[in-house]
Amino acid sequence: MRHVILDTDIGTDVDDMLALVFLAKAKELRLEGVTTVHGNTLLRAKIAKITCQMLGIPDLPIVPGTSETLSGHPIFWPGHEGENIPGLEDARIESGISAQQFLFERSEKYQGDLEILAIGPLTNLAQTISIFPTFRSNIKRLYLMGGAYWKDYSEHNIEMDVVAAKIVFESGIPTTAIGLDVTLRVWMREKEVEQIRKLPNDLGSMLEGQIKRWWKFLRTNQNNPHDPLAALAMIRPDLFSFATCDVAVCMENDRRGRLIRRDDPNGKICAAYDLDVPSAERLLLSYIAG
Repeated sequence: MRHVILDTDIGTDVDDMLALVFLAKAKELRLEGVTTVHGNTLLRAKIAKITCQMLGIPDLPIVPGTSETLSGHPIFWPGHEGENIPGLEDARIESGISAQQFLFERSEKYQGDLEILAIGPLTNLAQTISIFPTFRSNIKRLYLMGGAYWKDYSEHNIEMDVVAAKIVFESGIPTTAIGLDVTLRVWMREKEVEQIRKLPNDLGSMLEGQIKRWWKFLRTNQNNPHDPLAALAMIRPDLFSFATCDVAVCMENDRRGRLIRRDDPNGKICAAYDLDVPSAERLLLSYIAG
C-alpha cells in the first residue's frame, strides 16, 4: 500500500478539493492525512474536514499548517475561502501537533515509503526540511503541482513562496513535477460537471458549486484541473513524458517565481513536458466521479 499525505491550500480555487476527492477515491493509494498551508489554515483545515466527511473518511488526520509564507507573499483572492460550503461553523479540528511535526512523524513511521502530494505553496515542506534533517531522506517521492519548466512564466504555487520553493528543489528529495506545461492542456467542462454533481452525500452538489464559483471568478465555463492532474501522475505516470533535470528558482522581483531548468540525467526532478490529453481527461473524471 502506498502511503500518501496531501499538503494543500484548499479553499481558494476548486482544484485542491478535486485533488482531495481523487486521492480519497484512488484504491491504489492510502491517504494518511492532510496538512494545510497559507492564509487561514484552520479554515482550510475545516474545508478539508467537511470534504472528508462527505467522502466517508471523517477520522482522517487534518492538520493546519503555516499561515505566513517564508517569502512574505500575501494570499491570492483572500476572503472567499469556504464560501457556500455547508457545516463549516460546526467543523472541529482536533490537532495538538504542528504540520511540520506531523509530516516528520509520518515520514518516520513510513520511512522510505511515504509519498507527498504538494499542491500549494511549499512553506510546510520547506520548514519541515529545515527543522528535521532526516526528513528529506525519509520521503520516497514528492509529487508537486507547481512551476513552468518550458514556459517563461511564474506559476502561482512557486511565486507565493519562492524561498520555500528554493529549499524544496535543493533538498534532494526525488520529485515528480507537474507544471503548467501540461496542466494548461487539460480541461474540465460542463459535461464533466454533470457527472460530478451525481456524487452522493452532498459531495456532488458542493463540488459543482465550487467549480461554478471558480468559473464565475474566471469569467469562463471551463477550467484546468491542475491539482488533480498531479494526483493522476502518481497513479498513471505512463500517460506523461518526463525530462530529468535540476531546477533553480528565480528570486529577483522582475522574474520572481520563474524556474530555470537544467537537464541532467542524474537530477532529482522529473518534470512533465507532454501527456496523453484524452486519456488524462477521461481518467480524471473516472476517479473523481466514479
